[in-house]
Amino acid sequence: MIIIPIILGTFLRVYKIFSNYYFTGELGKELLYVWQIISSGKLPLVGMGTSHEWLSYGPIYYWILAPLVKIFGWSPYILFWVSLAVSMGGVLITYFVFKKIVNKKFALILSTFISLSPIWIWAARLSKLHTFFFILTPVIIYCLYQIWNGKSKFVLWLGISYGALFSFHFSQIPTLLVIVLMFWIKRKSLKLRDYLMFLIGIIIPNITILIHDAGNNFSMIKNLALWVPYRFAGFAGIYPKNNLSPESSGTTLSAFNEFFGRNLFWDNRLWILGSIIFIILFVTVFIQNRKKYSKDFFTFYLITSTIVQCIALLIHTTPPLHYFFPIFLNFGLMFSYYTSELWFKKSTKILTLAIFVLMFSVSIIEIGKEHVNDADYIPLDVLEGVTTTIVDDAGGRPFALERIGPFDYFPENYSQNYQFLILNKGGRIDQSADLKYTVIEVGSVYIEKHE
Repeated sequence: MIIIPIILGTFLRVYKIFSNYYFTGELGKELLYVWQIISSGKLPLVGMGTSHEWLSYGPIYYWILAPLVKIFGWSPYILFWVSLAVSMGGVLITYFVFKKIVNKKFALILSTFISLSPIWIWAARLSKLHTFFFILTPVIIYCLYQIWNGKSKFVLWLGISYGALFSFHFSQIPTLLVIVLMFWIKRKSLKLRDYLMFLIGIIIPNITILIHDAGNNFSMIKNLALWVPYRFAGFAGIYPKNNLSPESSGTTLSAFNEFFGRNLFWDNRLWILGSIIFIILFVTVFIQNRKKYSKDFFTFYLITSTIVQCIALLIHTTPPLHYFFPIFLNFGLMFSYYTSELWFKKSTKILTLAIFVLMFSVSIIEIGKEHVNDADYIPLDVLEGVTTTIVDDAGGRPFALERIGPFDYFPENYSQNYQFLILNKGGRIDQSADLKYTVIEVGSVYIEKHE
């Protein structure tokens, strides 16, 4: 039966992607980084830098991407195909993990929910490296479950899985509190050796980062260690930056509303309804199961991970949506919990089927419109046309490139999508050249030529 959500989920993620691919400057930057890797012939010790100048991802994503690009070519869609494979692999792994932790019925309901959920479809179609959370999060949950049940040999694998996440984002840092709390609850069955194995596990996928950072006096690790108390100090008003204000409070609540709401709805006018449903489900789960918090793994994980991540993001303030990746599963977990508990009722079966049919049907209507309000969205065919025009007009001459448009305050004017397409067409970009093209995005896309 798992084949059904796999087929439906794959279809919705691919549907209209060739007319609606969101090839941003960020994705162009990813491919340019891979271009540098392949050109140098060396695998990097670290991945691409983040929005914080002092912080870089781990290299695993680029170790995967570089050989795939060499095999399948330089199409911008390579990022989507990787994201699709990872996303649907995550659905499959989630099914087998929760089939083991709960039961087959629960696992099938959960897998169907996440295959049809707007936020899961949206994230996969964005084609960013963060989608690897879809595979690693259920693996971490499985390791936690096994350790909870006395199988300490999974401690090393827990460390490796958790450590691997640092190649894809840093939003899992609060999850460490979930792990530490579980270690505390199960401390009688754990030995010093187990804690050491967990630390070794974290180090293994990050050994190249440590080697690289050692050459820089461990500046990245030092800054990361300072960054957490820095965010808390700002939130508490102790430090005069990142302070809580009416504006930041509003954008923070808006981010939470989008995360909760997108689990069920594409339409942002309905997100508040999704938030209300999430809160009702969570409060109900908490009240009904609080007495078995330290006895039942599912209850422990669902309650702890939700509270820890939400508090951390409230302290962070104005979190982007991908900062919620560690708890992307949690809405589906609560939905599946109550659905499977009431499955003996005919009305539950009918209502669940109706919800899934409605989610699928609405997605068919809404997919293709999801980027209408994204300020920097330019269809890929337009980007291709613009870059072809520039390359043809340059006639082999080197030229400088600038971009004026949304997010042009980022490095290189957030023009890396144009840069990649130009290089892929044989264009020669040289920022010191006398010939210069300026791409202007104001509703439509215009090109200015300067000689």
